[in-house]
Amino acid sequence: VLYTFTGGADGAFPNAGVVPDAQGNLYGATYSGGAYGFGTVFKVDTTGTETVLYSFGHLPDGAGPSSGVVLDAHGNLFGTTLVGGAYNGGTVFKVDTTGIETVLYSFRGGPDGSKPDSGVALDAHGSLFGTTEIGGAYGFGTVFKLDNTGKKTALYSFAGSGAEDGEIPLRGVVLDAQGNLYGTTPLSEI
Repeated sequence: VLYTFTGGADGAFPNAGVVPDAQGNLYGATYSGGAYGFGTVFKVDTTGTETVLYSFGHLPDGAGPSSGVVLDAHGNLFGTTLVGGAYNGGTVFKVDTTGIETVLYSFRGGPDGSKPDSGVALDAHGSLFGTTEIGGAYGFGTVFKLDNTGKKTALYSFAGSGAEDGEIPLRGVVLDAQGNLYGTTPLSEI
């Protein structure tokens, strides 16, 4: 055990894995806890010392990061929050190397999607890809792209209810070398 969370200011419920940097430090997110109780982005160094890099405050910065983070070549961390943001539909966020958090996108719900319950995949151009649990054209979730200028594109809306394309994607996507995305849905119809 490298670190045991106390459930207070250091965070609680790290629901996803961690990502290492070149020095062996580990980065992740907790669903709750932190200074305001709405989750954290944290670092555990090679000696087992945990540092909270950012504590979420719910509105407008997001709350409940239920997945992990990805790390870019510059040391910035990217992830999602399940709720919060400008419209309380969840966010895509960035935490830079100084611990400053920036909301890159706030989900509006409805056709835009809501509840990004999974993390993001990062491509070589700095674009982020992920899923929303609900919303989209049919209400059963989306696959989205957020480019490095902040432009969000809905790549796919799940039709659900017998369309045999799945619904409610609870986990993210992975990206292959050709730029194809792969993921899963737990349901084919309700």
